[in-house]
Amino acid sequence: MLVLGLDLPFVIACSTALKIAVALSIEMFIIHLVTIVCAMITVRYLPFWARMLVNVGVSTVTMTLARYLITGIFPDITNYVGIYIYLMAVNGLTIYQSSSLTRKQRPWPVLVSAFMNALAFSLTMLVISTLREYFANGTLWGIAVPMPFKLSGLALPFAGFIIIGFLLAFVKFINKKLLAFSISELMRQDARYTQLS
Repeated sequence: MLVLGLDLPFVIACSTALKIAVALSIEMFIIHLVTIVCAMITVRYLPFWARMLVNVGVSTVTMTLARYLITGIFPDITNYVGIYIYLMAVNGLTIYQSSSLTRKQRPWPVLVSAFMNALAFSLTMLVISTLREYFANGTLWGIAVPMPFKLSGLALPFAGFIIIGFLLAFVKFINKKLLAFSISELMRQDARYTQLS
């Protein structure tokens, strides 16, 4: 999600509190999974242009229903996220995955991929929201937590860019380490095989 830049506006602008992260994560799961199920059906019967119109329509209707659920759980959430609760209907992750489906794909792997994509969005939102809420406000879930200092600038949108940059650097570092480890393991196994031959 971060590497492709999908849904960065949500992460940058809305990741200021855990309640917001949970609300948008619930909305993402509902919209994404329902739209992907619809896309798996429409890919078999409709041309690409019609399929995209139907998928965006389903996503919009699902967003409306999900919004009622979310505002029932978090009554004042629209005060904090504003238009982003509506923009989730055309989020990049859902549009990208629903448009890239083909007739040859089997349903179960597509659903697993959709679930994992929504989970990745949720985890990213939760991590960034936790950091920003704790360090900017000294709270978690709106409850005051002892903190020796506050960085109130983390509540501003530019801080979302900075934190995402650090997260990307961390992910890149981990990927390099894992790649180096897997290459060294392959070399070790190849050397062992060569000695046995």
